[in-house]
Amino acid sequence: NNHWPVQLYVRESRRMRSDYVVTEHDCQRRVITDKGIALGSYAMDSHNTQYFVNKDGFANTEGGYFWRLDKAYPIDYRAIIPKKGECSNLLVTVCVSVTHAAYGSIRQEPCYMMIGHAAGAAASLAIDKRVSVQDVDYNLLKDKLLKEGQMLVDLDDSKFSGNQREGN
Repeated sequence: NNHWPVQLYVRESRRMRSDYVVTEHDCQRRVITDKGIALGSYAMDSHNTQYFVNKDGFANTEGGYFWRLDKAYPIDYRAIIPKKGECSNLLVTVCVSVTHAAYGSIRQEPCYMMIGHAAGAAASLAIDKRVSVQDVDYNLLKDKLLKEGQMLVDLDDSKFSGNQREGN
């Protein structure tokens, strides 16, 4: 392989745009969804976009950030399903509906595993109930996930609180 890795690491690519877009407001818990399927907790980070030598001759970077989060945040079910009418049987577990800033947090493997678990549970309900993924009853999904051991709220939270929203 001539000193190249056998598998390329693609940090980020195109993402779906659904009725709910996870943003840094979700990650920072300024907005807390009432349709959580998994928890994210890793810092929001983005690599530098450029390196340059400043006027004093020192190397500088620009375009990057690393913002730690205080607590885990719920990831909304609607971020993994397409808009109604676009596709009725697709659950997206990696290229979720999320902004660049929030993707820096959600892109971690533990989130992918939790989102994948939730997607499997939602697919099972959609098949059993003969409905589209958009019409899966969230309360049934929530109950199924909780019975299967999925954490949907931070242990410090007794219930969801804060602002609610219905999309962006």
